[in-house]
Amino acid sequence: MMTRFGARFYDFYTYPVNATLMAAVGKRYGFSGINVIGRDPKEKIICPEDFSIYRGVEIRAKPSRIREEIRKYRGSDHILIVNGGEEDINRAAVETEGLDILIHPLEFNNVLAKAASDNSVSIGFNLGLLIRLRGEARVRELKTMWINLKHARKYKLQLMLTCSAQSIYDLRAPREMVAISSLFGMTEKEAVDAMSETPLNILRRKSPDYIQEGIEIL
Repeated sequence: MMTRFGARFYDFYTYPVNATLMAAVGKRYGFSGINVIGRDPKEKIICPEDFSIYRGVEIRAKPSRIREEIRKYRGSDHILIVNGGEEDINRAAVETEGLDILIHPLEFNNVLAKAASDNSVSIGFNLGLLIRLRGEARVRELKTMWINLKHARKYKLQLMLTCSAQSIYDLRAPREMVAISSLFGMTEKEAVDAMSETPLNILRRKSPDYIQEGIEIL
């Protein structure tokens, strides 16, 4: 069972105040890389050996502007993320080709899941919410994640796990994230793949040698 933890793990949704420190601690926890949101590209970050730091763009806009913002960054090497919400936000996100990840949609259904599948959009689960929330709020988030997982499985969507860390104290090791994700029904294999296979597939699609699914320049 533990052989799965020999994979290369990534957290693709972090907001570190100190990216150099976050990278150092992430490597110690067993990660091979993190995706940093909203940092100055000119900022100098000291990266540990055999560790990668990627830069992402979180698109925050009205539903009518989300498609335009995705198209603006499509074709770049930035990892494009929309923080999900109500159905109109989620629909604009998954129906637009070029988005990499839709994080924690509050209203998700079969129609949106089908659109996400058609456009190769991964569905993210923000475990940081489960860690920080208590009581009824935590129960509501668990239910939302369970529903999202059910639709994602039906359409074989790629899953992504994150703790949405802003500091080293928000980070959790991959084994801990697997344990937390089991609270809403995610299997160990699904959780491991969500931190390894899904990020690697996103990076593969960002490669200049990638044309479309199933076609690659050799």
